[in-house]
Amino acid sequence: MMKLLPPKPEPPSDGDCCLSGCEFCVWDLYDEDMREYQKQAGIVRQSFEDQGKEVPEQLRPENIRDAVDPTMRAFLDMEREMAIKIQQEEQENDGSDN
Repeated sequence: MMKLLPPKPEPPSDGDCCLSGCEFCVWDLYDEDMREYQKQAGIVRQSFEDQGKEVPEQLRPENIRDAVDPTMRAFLDMEREMAIKIQQEEQENDGSDN
């Protein structure tokens, strides 16, 4: 079952992000990869639990969280919220042009 789990993503190194709000920031990509990893880890963990087997250490929730600094997490969350808001505004504007 562990073969179903992809390798845990590594966070970007210091200096990989220019902090200029790039559309495809290395932190956004890491966040997407980490969310997919967590989803897959949850599926594999559940299959261990369903079979009554002990859950391996690396699949326990405290060991699959991302390693993002809380300040960077807040920055990424704000960036994501802004992107959603911009997308919603664009959709509203597209709908009102008809």
